[in-house]
Amino acid sequence: MELDALDRKLLNRLQIELPLVRHPWSTVAEELGLHQDEMLLRLKKLKEEGFIRRIGGVFNPAALGFRGCLYAMTVREELFYQTAAVVNSFSGVTHNYRRRSRLNMWFTLSSRTDEERGAILETICEAAGRPRLYSFPSEQIFKLKVFLNMEEKAAASAIGPSLNPNGGTTCKQELCKIENTDLLLIRELQGDLPLSPEPYTEIAYRTGCSLEEVFRRLQTLQAGGALKRIGAVLKHREAGFSANGLFVSVLPEEHIPEAGKRLAGYAEVSHCYKRRAHPDWPYNLYAMIHGLSEASVRKVAEHFVQQEGIKEYDILFSTEELKKTSFSI
Repeated sequence: MELDALDRKLLNRLQIELPLVRHPWSTVAEELGLHQDEMLLRLKKLKEEGFIRRIGGVFNPAALGFRGCLYAMTVREELFYQTAAVVNSFSGVTHNYRRRSRLNMWFTLSSRTDEERGAILETICEAAGRPRLYSFPSEQIFKLKVFLNMEEKAAASAIGPSLNPNGGTTCKQELCKIENTDLLLIRELQGDLPLSPEPYTEIAYRTGCSLEEVFRRLQTLQAGGALKRIGAVLKHREAGFSANGLFVSVLPEEHIPEAGKRLAGYAEVSHCYKRRAHPDWPYNLYAMIHGLSEASVRKVAEHFVQQEGIKEYDILFSTEELKKTSFSI
């Protein structure tokens, strides 16, 4: 399917946020100069063609009482896929990638308790033949905002940090007070929002709330940091961003706070963290860089390392998406 200019504008607009109003599709359609029915037909087609993974709530695990961490290990080829199946079987695992690195399996895990986490990791290590499991908890977050610029100008965007209105967003790490009705709403929004004229009205009916209470509770969840946004989550490769590189670099501790902010300023960067280093894996500044090709990802990374005078870095390209889903409870 060839995307036209309106498709691209629509995908960009819906990645930002769907408004909390009775007729959200109508509001967005009006912004884009479309009729609601035409826009909903476009959305249905974009989902069928695989450009949109889902349209719904994007939540912050930390604010809901979960602790997340990035893990990596070296898995022998004969055990790789059976290990991936075990890793992917846990609902707390949202991302799992094969990467071009000696550490060839990278996954994220969120859990409520240390006991739960320990039991899951023990099962994973057993399946993998007990390799060393590296943990990379985040020590500072500089950016946590996926925005894939689908408009034509993205292909020719200038390399360098910029004031990006869709970037630089971080998540509150404090626990948000959640009531049972909030959990019902969260579970509804973890799926796909109905492509009907009044999707929030349908959610209100299913949860036994009034529409006003749905809006009030969702606004409270947003203010408390539990709900990051309601919007579209795109499939990177189908959207044309076929290259996905995990940039890792070594910086002196005192340089990381400012360098991390500058790295987060690149539009091509969706996630940027300071993470724990290990003696045999000294990298401490991480970023996810998305591009139309590996060359475009390298160009961003090389621009940054030249600007910062970084000597030790690597780009771990993903060669296989083993699992990718949104956080759910």
